[in-house]
Amino acid sequence: MSQNQRAKKVIFASRLLLAAVWIVAVSSIPSALDYRRQLDAGVEPKDLATLFSTLLILVTITSIVAWFTVIQWMRERYDQYVAHGSGQMRLSRSWIAWSWLLPIVSFWYPKKMIDDLLRASTPIQAVNSDKDRIRTQTWWATWITYTIMSNLATLQIALLPKDTVPFQPNTQIAAACILTASYTSWERIIRQIG
Repeated sequence: MSQNQRAKKVIFASRLLLAAVWIVAVSSIPSALDYRRQLDAGVEPKDLATLFSTLLILVTITSIVAWFTVIQWMRERYDQYVAHGSGQMRLSRSWIAWSWLLPIVSFWYPKKMIDDLLRASTPIQAVNSDKDRIRTQTWWATWITYTIMSNLATLQIALLPKDTVPFQPNTQIAAACILTASYTSWERIIRQIG
């Protein structure tokens, strides 16, 4: 598969994730009302079903697909740049996958890998380091914000009292907006790396 085709796969997988997040966020609005109605009708919280809770699987599935697609793309770019001596990678190849999964490390290693891939992909005469740095900082800040919001929303579902709606549409919509901002920068980064 060509470099351009792989980049298009990453963009497509990222778009699928973004679409799934928006579908789930929008579904949270009527689902919150439905959840409250079911609670008021005396349905046990463990027996409650909403469109939101059903659609959450979309985000899980598209997240996994996007992760595998990004990892494969990053490995190919990494191998290509190391083989051609295009750039120096600060981290070993094994961090490509693990950096996204390990707590604490996931707050900076993926960005460091993307920075290195971006630097290696850009001809020296075309490097606009301030623009690239701002783009990656924007992408990373919005991605981390989305991730934290997502994780807190999951904790909220597990920890809130059983007589309350465990998800908030305003939080879901805000998270989708933040992911949209992240995706905008992410797509440009992907296209630049190739």
